[in-house]
Amino acid sequence: MTKNKIPVTILTGFLGAGKTTLLNRLITENPNKKFAIIENEFGDIPIDQELVVNAKDGIFEMSNGCICCSLNVELGELLQKLMNEKYDFDHLIIETTGIAEPDGIAAAFIGGNRSSKFYLDGTICLADAHDIVKNLEERGEAHKQVSFADLIVLNKIDLVSDDQLNEARMLLKKYNADAPIIESSYGEIERDILRLNAYDSNKLENKLLNPHQHHHHDELVAHSFDFKESLVAEKFEHWINMLLFLSGYQIYRIKGILNLDGETNKIIFQSVRSNSKIEIGSPWMDGEIRKSKIVFIGNNIKKEPLEKGLKSCICKS
Repeated sequence: MTKNKIPVTILTGFLGAGKTTLLNRLITENPNKKFAIIENEFGDIPIDQELVVNAKDGIFEMSNGCICCSLNVELGELLQKLMNEKYDFDHLIIETTGIAEPDGIAAAFIGGNRSSKFYLDGTICLADAHDIVKNLEERGEAHKQVSFADLIVLNKIDLVSDDQLNEARMLLKKYNADAPIIESSYGEIERDILRLNAYDSNKLENKLLNPHQHHHHDELVAHSFDFKESLVAEKFEHWINMLLFLSGYQIYRIKGILNLDGETNKIIFQSVRSNSKIEIGSPWMDGEIRKSKIVFIGNNIKKEPLEKGLKSCICKS
């Protein structure tokens, strides 16, 4: 349930992709929203001192209702401070550094105490149409930023030819077949990108029931499994916890609909790094084929051990 929780949007993308330009547009074009903005590289957003009404512990309250703060402490500390001080905001945007890997930030909102106050709406990756092909060929950070995204904004399309644009589109799809791609110049976007609901259990159900073809690219892989046998809840919980404990650094994200033995509803499982959450989905309908669908996305993860582990959780009776 996301009612009364504050949505969180993560903005990622390689150096120079246009994250700050897009962020400023979001603030300007949503005057009725009160944003809290966490900057990994504080100073990228020019703060007009005339707009600052109060500054305390690195948190700047703005006359436009927004809050801007520097990620100069642990994210958890800063989130706690924002909540404890009773700042008034209704959407949190976190802009990562150009070489940051977004899954570490996203994991902070999956499970645990923070999930009672915030919900992760989605990760938006900005890709520079001129440089993204080179970045993906050379930089591992760019691989993870693109592969982890729930939406990709292919920015600066005015600076490239049609052939370059097509090449960028094709390569982005190889790294992330699921994320929609929006093209833009100067961060101009017509659709609402602050309501992605990428981690909403209902949306995830629909997405997994109608999956895209997942691609492999070098070490970055996505393995999908689909089987009708029911799973034993205790066995699955034990196995997945061990998997995330031992290999969470390799597994960026897991998304699954589970058919658990004895359950009348679909069970939605999600994880980011070693943090995970389980939610109750919609009921299994009469005549509906009960089966599990689960996708693992990560770096150099092997399909066979995952398949073996899942099969060990199957109900034998």
